[in-house]
Amino acid sequence: MTKPYFTGPFAPMCEIFVAQKRASGLVYDQQAMLLRMFDNFCKGHEIQNYTITKEIALDWCQKRLNEKDITRRSRVGEMQRFSVFLSKQGYPSYFLPVLPKQGETHTPYIFTKDELKRIFERLDTLIPTNASPNRHLTYPLLFRMLYGCGLRISEALSLTKGDVDAENGVLHILHGKNDRERFVPMSESLTTLCSQYLLAVHQSTPAEMPLFYTKSHTNYSKSCISKEFKGFLWDVGIPYRGTSLGPRVHDLRHTFVCHNIQRWAEEGVAIYSRLPVLSKYLGHTSVSATQWYLRLSAEVYPHIRQICETELGGMYTNILNFEMQEVDSDE
Repeated sequence: MTKPYFTGPFAPMCEIFVAQKRASGLVYDQQAMLLRMFDNFCKGHEIQNYTITKEIALDWCQKRLNEKDITRRSRVGEMQRFSVFLSKQGYPSYFLPVLPKQGETHTPYIFTKDELKRIFERLDTLIPTNASPNRHLTYPLLFRMLYGCGLRISEALSLTKGDVDAENGVLHILHGKNDRERFVPMSESLTTLCSQYLLAVHQSTPAEMPLFYTKSHTNYSKSCISKEFKGFLWDVGIPYRGTSLGPRVHDLRHTFVCHNIQRWAEEGVAIYSRLPVLSKYLGHTSVSATQWYLRLSAEVYPHIRQICETELGGMYTNILNFEMQEVDSDE
């Protein structure tokens, strides 16, 4: 007789959870192993009605001796996903949105629609220079792509001509953060702009040529783009407030996410059902990283808070109880 994979107090719910994940097409082997570790850990706790209490969650979150941050985040992230599942099954569980990252903290700057309009209008007035003969074509597309697709600047600058399927409007991110590969659909207007760009600057270039290339046919550096961006912000009256307050190029990605959540909330779309799709689109390793944006969106657009509270209940309240941390970066 085969020994059950899960043998702890959450075993029946773990089996259902993993079965659902695999039925959706996921392999879910490594995640199942992490979930089994959590289930075994809970053998030392008193479990009632398949509920993950605050005490259990915080005990599981404690960093272990010589444990790497990425390992800790992985096992805590799996507990978070399981907690969401249990709550949906009628077993209210404590919900920790994400572990803080070490290092730099940055307060995201969410651009208004008017600020974006001013930025893009400024970009559309650029003229070529001897040092940068394609800047009037490169920058309007690059910054629209960062906002319109929510790309990290490193991902955009790593794109090659061959990574762009202009016919179908899809970008191929071959090496995203943590070397994750994904395909990113573009809007119709962005696809059109991309096609025009390819015709203008890539008619005779090889497939491996950087999509955005300098006069010497090399990749732009992130520092170069950051410096240019600060200049464009100054031109349209948006002050740069320093390293911790920005705005930074990466804030275009934050703005993309918050604007989408704002639109879903105002249109009555079930936000939580869209988060897994948004998470994949952004290249996040887990939905928990994307959930952080619910709080950020509610702080920027207070009228969204009531919508989120109504839809997510206690899970959303728990999100608000934690300090906002930068859970998504371009590093």
